[in-house]
Amino acid sequence: MSPGETSPDGTAASPDETPAGQEQAAPVEPTGPAGLTPDEAALVAEACTKSGVVWVRPSGEDRWHPAWHAWHDSAVHLVFGTGEQMLPLLTGDVDVAVPSKDTGSLLVTVRTLAEVLPARTPGWEAAADALSAKRLNATDPDRQRERWASGALLARLTPLRLLSAGPGDDGTPAGASSPVATPATTGGRAPFHLGGRRRRLRRPSR
Repeated sequence: MSPGETSPDGTAASPDETPAGQEQAAPVEPTGPAGLTPDEAALVAEACTKSGVVWVRPSGEDRWHPAWHAWHDSAVHLVFGTGEQMLPLLTGDVDVAVPSKDTGSLLVTVRTLAEVLPARTPGWEAAADALSAKRLNATDPDRQRERWASGALLARLTPLRLLSAGPGDDGTPAGASSPVATPATTGGRAPFHLGGRRRRLRRPSR
């Protein structure tokens, strides 16, 4: 099951807990700016590079939020706000869960340090370049960067500590949980159906 999709039994892939079949990573002392061992850093980088979607959970929240991202300069980068995906403010400690692109099962969960990048700074410009290359179906590619600078936020999530790691194969649980209740519904006319809508048969007049 792909990240964000709902399974037939009504559950959605959301890593609320470390699933059975995943190994809980032992705490490690920081060995560098990111606080990961070289092997852990390589594992996180590979997982984030291959997966187009991650799940983020700010400190103090129970809910996980799916988000598309770009892996750049050894960190997860996200854009959110006006005209983009809606996410809570990402600052301080933020947990990031990375699913397998092929199976939807969890590969790694990592604690990160999130910071919002000031618009038009060198770091912001580099992140915008990486995100622009990943942005699908942009409606205003010519004005996208200006819109990001004026109405959206770009955040950098630097990995600090590996929380869990698993093989991400078909036998690894996705950590699914029930989707959040919402009053959302289809407004107005029903969407287009291939083959047309079913017509109501008229009774023959007598």
